[in-house]
Amino acid sequence: MNFLRRQYFIYPEIQKPLMMQTFVGLTFLSIIQMCGIYLAMKWMGQQVAADISLVVDYRVLGPWKNFLYMAIVLPMIFNLVIGIFIVLYTSNKFAGPLFRLEREIDRYLDGETDQIQVKFRTSDYLHSLASKINSIHQKAKRS
Repeated sequence: MNFLRRQYFIYPEIQKPLMMQTFVGLTFLSIIQMCGIYLAMKWMGQQVAADISLVVDYRVLGPWKNFLYMAIVLPMIFNLVIGIFIVLYTSNKFAGPLFRLEREIDRYLDGETDQIQVKFRTSDYLHSLASKINSIHQKAKRS
């Protein structure tokens, strides 16, 4: 259950804009899809050009329309929640290392430690950045 205890919102400067872009993009896409379905239903109603009660029983049409709208709205909400989770999970892979790098540099600058030794988790991104920072420190230490 380490997966549930993990903190995903680590570096707000990076993660908030990504979450906002995902939210706006998925919301905009959902609105376009809803408008398309609404317009398709209106168009079909005009094409029939007859008293719809002759073709469809309203006792069936009402629940069917509600079911159709729920079948559209619920997946949209589900997609939005899953999209935000994916953004947080993915951005955590590089926001976490940047947060740790920043914390290690602050500790060095504040005099809490006399060397910079940056280590990232194996599942994180930016390992080459950590090794370059460590190399810079080692080179400066030799000089």
